[in-house]
Amino acid sequence: MDQWDRRCRVATCTVNNWALDFRGNYERIVKTCSEAYALGARIRLGPELEIPGYGCADHFFELDTERHSWEMLSKLVEKSKEWPELLVITGLPTRFRGLLYNCAAALKNGKLLFIRAKMGLADDNVYRESRWFVKWTETFKHYEMPLNSQIHFEQSTVPFGDGILESSDNARVGFEICEELWSSRSTNIRLAEQGVDIICNGSGSHHILGKSNYRINQLILGSSAKVGGVYLYANHRGCDGDRVYYDGASSIAQNGDLLAQIHQFDIEDTCVATAIVDLSENSVFRQMKSSDRANASDQKTVVPIRFDGNMAEGVKFNEKCTERMTNVEDLQLSPIAELCYGPPAYLWTYLRRSGMAGYFIPLSGGQDSSAVAAMVRLMCEKVCGAVKKRRETDGGDDPAYYLGGKKVTEDVAELCNQVLFTCYMASEHSSDETRQCAEGLARNVNSNHCGIFIDTVVSSILKVFKVAYGFMPSFQNSDNREIMALQNIQARIRMVLAYLFAQLALVSHKRPGGLLVLGTANVDESLVGYLTKYDCSSADINPIGSVSKRDLRQFLEIAHDKYGMTALRSVIDSTPTAELRPLVDGKVSQTDEAEIGLTYDELSVIGRLRKPGGMGPYGMFLKLITLWGDKYSVEEIEEKVRKFWWRYRVNRHKATVSTPAIHAENYSPDDHRNDHRPFLYPDFSYQFERIREKVEELKQSRN
Repeated sequence: MDQWDRRCRVATCTVNNWALDFRGNYERIVKTCSEAYALGARIRLGPELEIPGYGCADHFFELDTERHSWEMLSKLVEKSKEWPELLVITGLPTRFRGLLYNCAAALKNGKLLFIRAKMGLADDNVYRESRWFVKWTETFKHYEMPLNSQIHFEQSTVPFGDGILESSDNARVGFEICEELWSSRSTNIRLAEQGVDIICNGSGSHHILGKSNYRINQLILGSSAKVGGVYLYANHRGCDGDRVYYDGASSIAQNGDLLAQIHQFDIEDTCVATAIVDLSENSVFRQMKSSDRANASDQKTVVPIRFDGNMAEGVKFNEKCTERMTNVEDLQLSPIAELCYGPPAYLWTYLRRSGMAGYFIPLSGGQDSSAVAAMVRLMCEKVCGAVKKRRETDGGDDPAYYLGGKKVTEDVAELCNQVLFTCYMASEHSSDETRQCAEGLARNVNSNHCGIFIDTVVSSILKVFKVAYGFMPSFQNSDNREIMALQNIQARIRMVLAYLFAQLALVSHKRPGGLLVLGTANVDESLVGYLTKYDCSSADINPIGSVSKRDLRQFLEIAHDKYGMTALRSVIDSTPTAELRPLVDGKVSQTDEAEIGLTYDELSVIGRLRKPGGMGPYGMFLKLITLWGDKYSVEEIEEKVRKFWWRYRVNRHKATVSTPAIHAENYSPDDHRNDHRPFLYPDFSYQFERIREKVEELKQSRN
C-alpha cells in the first residue's frame, strides 16, 4: 500500500430483516452486498444478528435457530465468490465450547475469515441478551474453532474470539458490537490504540424518542472524534416481529465528521450508503494527540488475523474523498417530530408483514384515537412519497411498495381510503362535539368512516343481567359499583364491535382479507389504569401505548400545522372525556382529569419519575417538592402522590393484558419486557406514613 494514497470506498447498509425469516434475510443481505460491490466498496457492514434477525428472543434457545443461521452463512460464504474484493461483515449466533455467543462474522471471496464474539451484552430496558448469550471476556484473544462438518465450508476451522483483521495492504479492521459502544469502557478506544483504521459496529438499536440524536452525536461522532479512524455503523430498520421499531440511520464517520447516513425512517427493505475515505487521515488525526500516542505506546502489540486482498484499491486517481455532511442537524428530528415518522413506518411494516389488508380504529373524536388516525394517514403519506420519489429518481422497485401483492398508489387519499376504516360508536352519553370531531377528521384523512349507536346492544345485555339477578343497574343509584359497571359495559361492547367490524368490513366492499384493530390508550391512562379492561384499549397493536398525553398533544399540533389535518384543531382544543356517563343539559359531565385527580401534564412528570427515574412513593414525593413546591403546598403534593400510587396499585393488573404498544419511550408500563413489576400490591401504608411524617416535619420547619 502506498502510504500517501490510502483511499478506499466503504459501505454500510440498513436491512429490514425479520426474525426467523432466514431465506428473506439472506436475500436482503445478498442484495446489499451486490449493491455495495457494484458501487466499488471494499467492505460492507450489516447489522447485528442480521442472518436470523435480532428479535428472535427465546428462539435463540432453539438449536434450529443456530443451525439455519449457519446454513445461510455457508451460502453467503459461497456467494461471496461473486464479490472477490469485498470484505463482508454479517452477524449470527455462534456456539463455542458449549456456550452461545452473539457474533459478527467476517468473510471474503469464499472464505470465512473470523468470528468475533460480542464482549458487552445489553440487558437494560427491553434488552435481554444475557438471557441467551454469554459475553466474551478474553481481550484480543482468539482460538481456532472447528466448523460443523454437516454444513459445507471449504475450510475446517475459523478463528473465534476477539481480534483484528489486517488486509494485504496493511489496513486494519476492528469490531465493536452495539452495546460495546454504549459502555463507559468502549471497545473503540483499545482498537484505536492498536492502529485500527476501520471500526465496524453492527447494531440492533431500537428507536425511542430522541435516542437517535444521542446515538449519532454523542456516541458515533463523539467516539470517532476522540479516538480517530473510520467508524462504520449499521442498524436494522422496521418491525422484525415484536413491539420495538428499528430506525436504521446507518452511518459512516471519520475523525468526528459524518460522511454518510441512511435516512432514519425510510420504509425500503434495503439501503446502502458508501463513502470514499482516506485512511492516511486517521494517522494524521491520531498523530496530533500526544496523550493518545503515549497511551498507544504502552499497549501490547496484537498480532492481527491476515487476509488476502487490498482495501485501498478501486478508487480512481481523480476521485475525491467524501466531504463531511454539513446538514447533520437537518437529518435529526426533535423527539416529538419523530412521532410523525417512527410509528407510521412501524405500522406499514407491521401491516404488510401481517398479511392483513388495513386498519380499523374506533374513532371517538378524542385526542388519542385522533392521534392514531393521524399516524395511519402519515403512514400513507410516507409510503406514497417513497414510491413517487423512487419512480422519479432511478425507477427502482422495492418489496415495501407492495401490499397484498399489488403495488400501492401514489395517491395518499386513495391509499388511506383503502387501508383505514373508522367508526364513531355513539351512545346516549356521546356529545355532538366529539361526533363532529370524528367526522371532520375522517374527511381530512379520507378514511372509510361510519357511525353507529350502541344503546340497543347495551340495553339488551343489561336485560340479560336483570333476568339473572333481579335488578337493573342505574346511574341514579348511589352504589359506585353500578355506575362503574354501566360505564364498563359500554366500553367493552365497543371492543367487541370493533373486532366484528374489522373482520367483516371488507366483505361489504367485496375485498379479500381483514383489518387489524388499533388501540388508542396513551401511556398515562395505562399507568393509572384509567381504562376498562378489555375495552377499546384491547386491540392488535397500539401505536401510542408508550406515549404520554402531553407528547400526543404536541404531535397533534404538528399534524395540524404541517400536514393539513385542519379538523384536528377542534380535537386539540377539546377537553378529554370518556363520555360514559349521562350528559347534563346536553353537555359532557365527565372529564378524564377530574376523574383521575391529576392532570395529564402532571401524570407525564410522575410517570417519568417512576421510570426511568426509579422512584417509589416516598422518593417521588421528595422530588416533586423540588419540582412543584412553587405552585403546590406539601399537603397538595402528598395528595397527588397518594392518588397516583393508589390508582397504580389497584390497576396494575390491567398492564398484564394490555395491547402490545410500539415501544417509543422507556417510561412505558409495558408488562412484557420493559417494566417488570408485580400486579398484586399491598396498600403502601408504610410508604404513605413516611410521607405523612415528612409533611409534618416540613410544616414544623416552616413555623
